Amino acid sequence: MKKLNGKLHSQSGASILLALLFLLVCMMTAASILMAAVSNAGKIRSNYEEQQRYLALSSALRLAVDELEQARYQGRYTVTEWNETITEPGDDNLPVEVSNIDYYHITQEPGTFTCGDLAEAGIPEENAVLTFRKELDRVFSGQFRGSGFQGLEDGDTAPLPTNPPDGQPGAPAPSTRTLTVEVKNGGEVLDQFGSVTLKIDMSQSRRIHLTAILPAENMADGQPDMNGILYTMEAELASTLLQTNPDGSMEEIAGGVPSIHYSPGTRLPKSAPPLSGSLPRLVVSTPQSHSEATREVIAWKLDWISKGGTME
Repeated sequence: MKKLNGKLHSQSGASILLALLFLLVCMMTAASILMAAVSNAGKIRSNYEEQQRYLALSSALRLAVDELEQARYQGRYTVTEWNETITEPGDDNLPVEVSNIDYYHITQEPGTFTCGDLAEAGIPEENAVLTFRKELDRVFSGQFRGSGFQGLEDGDTAPLPTNPPDGQPGAPAPSTRTLTVEVKNGGEVLDQFGSVTLKIDMSQSRRIHLTAILPAENMADGQPDMNGILYTMEAELASTLLQTNPDGSMEEIAGGVPSIHYSPGTRLPKSAPPLSGSLPRLVVSTPQSHSEATREVIAWKLDWISKGGTME
């Protein structure tokens, strides 16, 4: 130790060189410690921002999922019943009844679609925030078959794509609804995440797929932001069929889409009621029409939700 101390206080060149080398080692050690501290601070900030993005995306998805889990679709149709009596002149020229047959005809009507505060019953469809009524009417129209049934015209319904879309020419495009969800500012969400874009679509399996995209304000038609990064999170809801019990309660049942429940008894199906007196020797009683609703409704429940990710 005395020898080292002596060299440090020596006036010779070798001792000065040793002191400079010792100083250089100390500086490099200090620089390493400083770089590690800066790097850790950057990671902490990056992790914090990632957490904020996750909170913003998950909050928007949860909000939409909560509303969609209240969604209900019910198909509707109108039943027309009538009687056709065919008579012929008898021997005394008085009418003799040849046949007397009861008929019915079912015509599909636009269904109802409610979805919490996003699509309420009674709101005009053009003002509804979210509705898949026309798409589900197309699915329900597949239940109308035979001469006694008439579905809605294609122009009054909308097709649903396969999942995933088949990509063939003429195949239905995704029925995508785009919503902007405002994120409440607070201690858990950065001010820059004021809104999240939600894209919602449905496939022929009646599964609702949601994609939350952030940041919305830096996006243009779904393109990455100025940093080349697109932050997303996804969720999907599966459809289920609910039946109304006599006591008014709802229970889940097996099945794909609401079916037609009409038991006309001895009545026969026919394409449409004829105009009264339009056919020779035909007498048609006044048709009695009444609306019928399916006993089942389609509802949705959360199937899965992703942890989110980034795409460059």
